[in-house]
Amino acid sequence: MSKNVAKKDKKAPKVNKIIPIILCVIQFISSTALIISLKRLNLLQLWQLFLAAFILYALVALNIYKLIFSKHARRWIKVTLAIISVVITIITSIGFKYVRQTVDFIENITGAHHETQTYKVLVLKTARYDNIEQLNQQHIGFLNTNPNLENTKNTLKRKIDYKDTNYSELGTLVAGISDYKVSAIVLADSYLEFLEENNQEFAEKTKVIYEYEVRIDEEKDIKRVNVATDPFIIYISGSDSRIGLNDTARSDVNILAVVRPKDAKILLVSIPRDYYVQLHGTTGTKDKLTHAGIYGTQMSKKTIEDLLGININYTIKVGFSTVINIVDAVGGIDIDSDQAFTAWTNKDCRFTKGTQHVDSACALAFSRERYSYATGDRHRGENQQQVITKLVEKFSNPHYLINYPRIISAAEGSFETNLSYDEITDFARYQLAELKSWKVESISLDGTGAMLPTYSIGSQKLYVMLPNQATIDSAKFKIAEYLK
Repeated sequence: MSKNVAKKDKKAPKVNKIIPIILCVIQFISSTALIISLKRLNLLQLWQLFLAAFILYALVALNIYKLIFSKHARRWIKVTLAIISVVITIITSIGFKYVRQTVDFIENITGAHHETQTYKVLVLKTARYDNIEQLNQQHIGFLNTNPNLENTKNTLKRKIDYKDTNYSELGTLVAGISDYKVSAIVLADSYLEFLEENNQEFAEKTKVIYEYEVRIDEEKDIKRVNVATDPFIIYISGSDSRIGLNDTARSDVNILAVVRPKDAKILLVSIPRDYYVQLHGTTGTKDKLTHAGIYGTQMSKKTIEDLLGININYTIKVGFSTVINIVDAVGGIDIDSDQAFTAWTNKDCRFTKGTQHVDSACALAFSRERYSYATGDRHRGENQQQVITKLVEKFSNPHYLINYPRIISAAEGSFETNLSYDEITDFARYQLAELKSWKVESISLDGTGAMLPTYSIGSQKLYVMLPNQATIDSAKFKIAEYLK
C-alpha cells in the first residue's frame, strides 16, 4: 500500500510539470500566430506591434517561471496563473481566427482578377449540326460592334477552321442564320439573354452546341493615390450576371463614391442604367450605359469618365448576392419609402410609405424596383443609394463589430476590387486611429425617356434616358468640390 502511494507521489511532480509546460507552449504558439497575423493585416503601427508582442511574451515568460521553475510559488498563485494562461490562449486564438479571416478576405477581393466574356455558338434546331467540329469550314456569323471581336474570333479558331461573316447589328445577325446565309452565329451571353427576353421565336428555333470564354485584358493604368489621406473616386458596378463576378454582364448599378478620408465624407453619385451615352472608343450611335458592362467593367468606367470629365481611381464590382447576404448579417436595415407599393421582383415584399425595417430579400427588391415609380430608373438609383448609405452607417457603428465574422463571411465572393491589399489596410488603419463618424451625401443624374436605336443592339429601338445636362454639370461641380 505504502509503495503504491510512493509511486503516485513520484508521478505527481511529473504531471504537475507537464501540464504547465503544455499550457505555456500553447500560449506561446497562439500569441505568435496572432502577432504574425496582426503584422500581415497592417492595422497596427510598429510600436503598437512591439508593445503587443512584449506583453504577450512577458505573460508567457511569467507563467513559465511561476508554473514550472518556481518552487516557492503558492498553489493558489499557480492555479491563478494557469487559468490566466488558458484565458490568454483562448483570446489570442479567437483573435488569430478573426484576423486571419480578415486577411484572407482582403487577399481574395484584391487578388489578380480578370474578366471573361462567355460566348455561345448557336445553330438552327433543324440543322444537321450537333457539335462544334461539324462546323469546320462552314460560315459563322459575328457581331462586329464587339470591341473584343478579334479575340473572340481567334479563340474559336483554335477549336475549328471556319469562314467568318460580320454583321453590323444584332437584328441582321439573327436574320443571317434564319435565312441560311450562315450555318451558325456567335453571341455573348448578355446578347442571348436580351434575345430570350425580346424574341421568343428565336429562342425556340435555335440551340447552343458550344460555348467558350474570352479573357478581357486587365486595366494597367490604375490611378492610385494615398487612400488614407487623399480624396479618390470609386466606381461601383452592380453586375447583372448570375454566373459569377468574373463574367461580363450588363451593369445594373452604376454609382460613383467620391471619398474624402480626412473629413470622413462620401458623395454618392448615381447614374441611371439607361443613360444614353457614347460608349468609350466608339463613334456613331450612342448606347445605354448598362450595355457598356457587356464589354467589361473598364468599358463602363471609361464611358463614365468621358461623360463627367473625371478620372476614376478604383473600381468595385458587386454581385446581386451582396445585398442579400450582408443586410442579414447586420440584422436588417431601416429604409424610408416615399410611397406604398408591392415589389415587382418579389411579391412578398410590400412596402408602406415611411420608415420600415427590411431583411435582405426586401432590401434587394427595394434596390431593384423601378416599375412602381413615375421616374423609373432614376428612382431605383435613389433606392440603391439609400441601401448603401444605411449599410455604411451600420458599418461605422462599433456595435456591429459583434457581427464582424458574420459580415465577413456574408461578403465572401460577393465583390472584387482593384484597390490593393495595402491600400485597404492603410485606409482602415487611418480610420481606426481617427474613429470618425462618416457622413454620406447622395445625388443623382437625371434625364427624359425616349425610344432610340443603340450601338450594341442596332436599329431596334429600345427605351433609353436622354441625359439632362444641368444634372451632369451639377454633379461635375459637386465632385470637384470633394476632390479639392
